[in-house]
Amino acid sequence: MARLLSLFGLGTSDETGSGRKRSPWATAAIYLGLVIFAIWILLPVWYLVVSSLITPAQLGVKPFPMLPSSITFDNFVNVLFGSTGGKGIGSTDMGARLVPAIGQSLFVSSVLVVINLLLAGAAAYGLSRYPFRGGRLFELSVIATRVVPAIAIIGPFFVAFRIIGVLNSPWALIISYNVFTLPLAIMILKNYFDQLPREIEEAAKIDGATRLQTLWIIIVPIARPGLVAAGVLIFLEAWSEFFYSLVLTNQLTVPPLLAGFQSVQQFNWNALAAATVMSMIPPVLLVMLFQRHVVGALTAGVGK
Repeated sequence: MARLLSLFGLGTSDETGSGRKRSPWATAAIYLGLVIFAIWILLPVWYLVVSSLITPAQLGVKPFPMLPSSITFDNFVNVLFGSTGGKGIGSTDMGARLVPAIGQSLFVSSVLVVINLLLAGAAAYGLSRYPFRGGRLFELSVIATRVVPAIAIIGPFFVAFRIIGVLNSPWALIISYNVFTLPLAIMILKNYFDQLPREIEEAAKIDGATRLQTLWIIIVPIARPGLVAAGVLIFLEAWSEFFYSLVLTNQLTVPPLLAGFQSVQQFNWNALAAATVMSMIPPVLLVMLFQRHVVGALTAGVGK
């Protein structure tokens, strides 16, 4: 809770930023708002987890059992090794396709993180340390690319990838995902590099280090929290991307595969919930592992 408060700049003490003591009612209202916000976010996730651990008969009980009397792992077993109901896409082949889809999502997201950190890191460092005429306009143009609708550029991507023969491959996603992940990484890293003291680089220059040596030996270790934060956010964006993966591949990654789980003949919500929970494990573990770096990088400069 304290970390969440600091993220919004609310602080954990009873004093406001101007030094005046915050009233108990204001403090209670802040915490109440945070509790409501947490429930709003976590309740659907809890519903999903519970649905994956109960039988279809329990799922039909009203009111819904938020704390089930008994749990079962049959849904996970059926998703991985057995039939999940229905025919065609999203039925008996779900287990055979889910694990490879998770592997493809891991591959695409990981490669994209490496490429983005290299390209965005160099671009952000250049923007931060080498100001030039029109630099601000360039930064605004980078930000503006984030508002371009995905459907507006999917056509050229599809035609180009069909010509070069990379449709329905991880490389079609890796190339196209850079459109929306690279600007995000540049914005995060540019802001983080701006907070780093330049005196260290000047001292390294006096000692005879080249600009590349300074960047690799000094700046990269210092900027590790910012790099980790950018990498985690890039990974999450690539992992959850749906539209490009649906159009450019045949359910190669997890999101379109889960969307195709529902068949016309029959729909097993418990099995879909189990598959969704399994697909959530890698990104959740990643965020839990690096949450300190992400929060630290995103709040860099808030108090300045």
